[in-house]
Amino acid sequence: MFRLVPIAGDASDEDLAEADVAGLSLAQLREAALAAPDSGDAAPESKRNAYRRSAAVRAYVVARAKGICEGCGAPAPFATAAGRPYLEPHHTRRLSDGGPDHPGAVIALCPTCHRRAHYAADGPTYNATLILELAKREGPV
Repeated sequence: MFRLVPIAGDASDEDLAEADVAGLSLAQLREAALAAPDSGDAAPESKRNAYRRSAAVRAYVVARAKGICEGCGAPAPFATAAGRPYLEPHHTRRLSDGGPDHPGAVIALCPTCHRRAHYAADGPTYNATLILELAKREGPV
């Protein structure tokens, strides 16, 4: 895991980090929001790695879930435009860390559980429980 930090510009040019806003009042947050740069400003150029993900793995994982979040057990929160239950595939081991794009490492989650796995304070612990759940469904990877 790594932390990204701005390399140039002042704080108003970058999104405020969660730690930066923890002690601010609503009025101070509004002031910062009003001072934010215009959305018409050109975005700085950046590079990132893109990883190929298998459409077959995605289709299988979502079908395996049968419309039920494999994290919390609740029904998918809505249907897609095509009428299918909306669930998001989550790689329990990041592709960027060498994790496999394999059904035994990908679980179908509702958007809330998916964000929990990535951003919650208990995210790493929750992800570990998802890995155990996957092992029950698919066996070890």
